This record gives sequence, C-alpha cells and structure tokens, in this order.
Amino acid sequence: MATVPSLLPLSPPSPIRLRAFYRSPGTLLRELSRALNVGHTTLRAESGLPVGTRLHLVMVADALAEPIEVSGTITECRLRGPRYQIGLRYDFDAGPHRAHIAAAIAVLRGETVAPRREPRIPLALRVEATGLEATVANASARGFELALSGLRLPALTTGSRLLLSLSGSQSRTRAVIRLEFEVRWVGPPEAAGRRRRVLVGGRFASASPEVRARLRSILRFEELRPRIRIRRIVLKPKSRPARGRRR
Repeated sequence: MATVPSLLPLSPPSPIRLRAFYRSPGTLLRELSRALNVGHTTLRAESGLPVGTRLHLVMVADALAEPIEVSGTITECRLRGPRYQIGLRYDFDAGPHRAHIAAAIAVLRGETVAPRREPRIPLALRVEATGLEATVANASARGFELALSGLRLPALTTGSRLLLSLSGSQSRTRAVIRLEFEVRWVGPPEAAGRRRRVLVGGRFASASPEVRARLRSILRFEELRPRIRIRRIVLKPKSRPARGRRR
C-alpha cells in the first residue's frame, strides 16, 4: 500500500487592499456610515474570490493626512451570468482610526458657518418606519435631515412632530431613549415611478444632556449600528380660515 504523505493546512490567502478616493471628508464619512450601518454589501466582479478572503478598503480624501481603513471578509461568491456576485461582511474597529475620524470631523467643523453652531456630519443610517423607507442624512446633536420614500408619504409640514426611539448595539447603549423631532422644513417631493421621496429637516425638542451625549457618540462613530425607529407621526393641524362676523 502506498504511503500517503500527511497534508498540511493551506495558509489563508493574503488580504487584498483596495483604494477608494473621495472628493471630501464629508463624502468619505457618509460612505463609511453607510457601510458600517448596514454591515455588509454585495459586489459584482469579473473574477471570483474564495470565501474567507480578507479585503482592506483604504478610504482616502485629499484633505486628510491619513486614510481610514475598513476590513471585510468574503462570505459568498457565486457566478451570476457573466459576472460574479460577491458577498462582503464589514469588520471595523473604530479604535485605531479614532484620530482619523476626528480629523475628518474637524475639517467639517472648520467649514461650519454661523448661525450654525455644530457641524453637520454626513451619515447614512437606516430608520425603521412602518410603510416607509427612511434614512438619516446630515446630522448633529441638535437635529438631522431625514429622507422618506414610499408609495404614500405623510403630509408633513413645518411644526409636525415625529416621535422616535433610539437604542444602541452595545451593552452600555441598549437602553431605549425617546426623542421628539420637530419638522422645520419640508423639501419638494420627487417621484420615482410609483414611489415618492421627500427630504425633511428639523431639530430635537427638549433633548436632555444625557440624550445629546448619546447622539454625539453616534456622530463620533463610537456607536456604529444604532437602531432608530419612528414610532408615531403627529401632523400639524391645518389652520382654518377665520369666519367673518355675522351682521
């Protein structure tokens, strides 16, 4: 009987480094927020990669001295037609990049002009809402912009209020806090087929210092996957025309 040599385990493939260039620190932070909030993405490529392959996405902006890197792991690779469909799971430890993220926010703070007191951080956070798709866009500790889309949109006007709940993914932030969001402006609705989309902006009403501290942790990317939910929408009653006095 022939002797079969012992088999040695194969070494894991070397990580692949991809460089992505962004026009500004703001666009870089928005894409970082989008990637980390979702936690995964799907890529289309001409060639496949083995499951388990590590990727390093190097995010570069001219205004930043150092890039921000996001690691990922290939979780799926299947041939779909002429191209491969690749599933990528993001793995990000903000600790080593804390100074780099702070540098990007500092650039935005330097671009902030009066009367605004705090910089708006470009984010892309999913918001749970019954019958709607909602995403937080530019945000600060005092308010944010909210993109709403759906087959039917609520008749929001200045003064309408959204009752929100917020909880974190870490043990110290899992406690649910309540927020009241007051609409200050409503953009023109846009149509995309049967769906409609609108951008609204506003501020938080009567947010306590503890609540603002939780919000700032999200803005500093210390809380990567917050759970935000629209629990109730309170529309502002339409004003009735004054009736003339009877003679």
